[in-house]
Amino acid sequence: MAVQDEARIRHLDWEGCYNVRDLGGYPTRDGKTTRWGAVVRTDNLARLTEAGRASLIDYGVRSIIDLRRPDEVAEYPNPFAEPVERGIRYTNVSLVDPTRSAPANFTTLANDYKRILDSFAPAMAEIMREIANAPSGAVLIHCMAGKDRTGMVAALLLDLAGVSREIIGEDYALSEACLRPLNQEWLKNGPGEREERARELERFTPQAEVMLEVLSHLDERYGGVEPYLLQAGVSLEEIERIRARLVDRDL
Repeated sequence: MAVQDEARIRHLDWEGCYNVRDLGGYPTRDGKTTRWGAVVRTDNLARLTEAGRASLIDYGVRSIIDLRRPDEVAEYPNPFAEPVERGIRYTNVSLVDPTRSAPANFTTLANDYKRILDSFAPAMAEIMREIANAPSGAVLIHCMAGKDRTGMVAALLLDLAGVSREIIGEDYALSEACLRPLNQEWLKNGPGEREERARELERFTPQAEVMLEVLSHLDERYGGVEPYLLQAGVSLEEIERIRARLVDRDL
């Protein structure tokens, strides 16, 4: 879709989805800017209306990476899982292994993310390889809310592109406003006691400090995002292809 950069917007209005955002337009530490239309992050595409699906196609999405578990995919089928006639490549790579149980006691959102990154590094490597080898056009990554699993992948991508940690945290936190209509509906009409629902929403609210803590963990344990991915099995050539997709290095 031919749109001038100055006309681009971060929040995309795709009917049926709430948390649709382009990762373009962010400044990098070396004076470049992340490309618009390179990577889009969204929530569950099963909610898209026919008009919403048309918007996705018109935006130039040519590759979809679905981060959801097999049970989530079965319950909420991706409308682009049969992509031949749409010209979109669809891949399902569950970021978490559904056969491995999460800890019984939730502590903090940051600790949960750190556990996922430490425990499921091979899956993250597979996701990054899919992005590196995706065809021309926008790559779309999504999970259910487009906040947690998608948020981690987006944060790692922006870090590879050279975006500041402060901006990465701010991008992650944008999900709170995007998902507010869904959360308020759940708070009003969800199961159980309203006070418990309110406490749960507070525990899982995306705040910039959460992602900053997670990235600091990767620094301390692995030496940074790139060493983490290299150790996970992503090649240096693949990392450079990801950077080339996200940022035009010749500008």
